[in-house]
Amino acid sequence: MNLSTRFLLVLSGGLLAGQLALGATANGNEFALLFSEAKGDVGRKVTLDEALGKQHFFRYLRITEIEEGEENGLPFMTVTTCEPSSKMTVKFRVRKTMSLIVLKQDPPSKVGDALAVTGVVRGADPTTKTIIINPVIVRYKDRLTRKPGKEMLEEVDSSAIVYSYTGGKEPANVSARDKDLVRNEEQMLAKLGPDGWSKYLRGEIAKRDKAAAEIRNKLKGIYRRDADEEEALSEKSATTPAVAAEPANAPTSVLTEDED
Repeated sequence: MNLSTRFLLVLSGGLLAGQLALGATANGNEFALLFSEAKGDVGRKVTLDEALGKQHFFRYLRITEIEEGEENGLPFMTVTTCEPSSKMTVKFRVRKTMSLIVLKQDPPSKVGDALAVTGVVRGADPTTKTIIINPVIVRYKDRLTRKPGKEMLEEVDSSAIVYSYTGGKEPANVSARDKDLVRNEEQMLAKLGPDGWSKYLRGEIAKRDKAAAEIRNKLKGIYRRDADEEEALSEKSATTPAVAAEPANAPTSVLTEDED
């Protein structure tokens, strides 16, 4: 069996965003475009009311400003980005350890780079064309624009499984990070046999996982945050009720500040 028969292909484009975002997470890029093109205050309010307090998955966010800070002894990074289709500014403060690690992993994220994030919409201002999201999880370092044609999940997410071998006593799953291990699949299979090939893959992956964990642990020591909170956005944040409508004579800006 050759290499291509066991590569797991992943649909691109719109399906990619749906697979990476969790559950019923809405499309943040679509919200930004709808809000920017909404007609009048009523149209913008309807669009925003539908999005407030809900998780949205944003891709292709180009970093325009990124700053480090500290609050109560805990680090954070304030990130200002530009959403490409709407030209809306998307601002958020990164507090979660694993998200900070993604930003800091070599090469560290900088102005001009792109991110994919999941965050809860807290407000949007049509005057300054700004969207505030909080809390936020940084999913991965993204590309700046859509790729023409099909886009493989492995191209943007190094944890995506690209190869699976089940011929040995124990299965071996290889992520995009480790796909170089299967370049000589046929020769290695002939040399090691099914069980040996599976054992080799799992052993090499374990070594790399250990090295990556050591790097993450060093950063966790710097950030001093509990890893448990980083696995997903909390149920509370996911179901935060929408902000109450403002009085008719209130200013048109509905931007809210980033929350703790």
